Amino acid sequence: MTMSDKDLTTIRSKLAVMGKLASSMFNDASLALAKSDRELSREVIAKDSQVDSLENEIEGLCLTFLALKAPKALELRFAVAVTRLTNEIERIADHATVMCRENLARHLGPFWAKAPEFGRMTAMAGSMVTRAMDCFFASDDMAYQGLLEDDKKVGELQQKLNAWLIDMMAKDADKGLDIVSLLNILRRIERVADHAKNIGVMVPYVTKGILLRHNRGDGQDADNGE
Repeated sequence: MTMSDKDLTTIRSKLAVMGKLASSMFNDASLALAKSDRELSREVIAKDSQVDSLENEIEGLCLTFLALKAPKALELRFAVAVTRLTNEIERIADHATVMCRENLARHLGPFWAKAPEFGRMTAMAGSMVTRAMDCFFASDDMAYQGLLEDDKKVGELQQKLNAWLIDMMAKDADKGLDIVSLLNILRRIERVADHAKNIGVMVPYVTKGILLRHNRGDGQDADNGE
């Protein structure tokens, strides 16, 4: 194994750890909301700093590799892609953290129980994250289409739930603060799906040098950093 191979193996290993951690944070955040589990919410929030540390470490490894190892084309694209992926993964963890903070601030369980679409939306977004990471490590550039289709489904579920919540707010203003929290959570879940799609976008870039646009299909950026 060459030094370049060792460097890439280290980067891949740490990226896998980061991806699994962010994925588990999102899945746990979804479970905490469904069960009104405050302790689980706190556990998710506590893990956010671990993701941040991994992001910084991986980016440092990639920059050192790019600067010192004179990587070949495929290696170069892989390292560049990883620097993009770490940001996508970090944002997934951030969204999970915000979801848990909302869960701690409000009593949202009863709303969650009334609409099974909440569970379907979070399950689909969580599955997208897992599949996106799997297809990146497997260099499966055919999986992007499936992620694109599911991203659209997540958006449709968000629209349906948004309409239901806004209608509920109009009928009962006393529930307004809880509903605003839920609308924020739905936006976060939709963003997680976008980030998963953006991870998938990088696979054809690594394998074939084809750079697809990171967007939601409507001309807007997938995430504005909120």
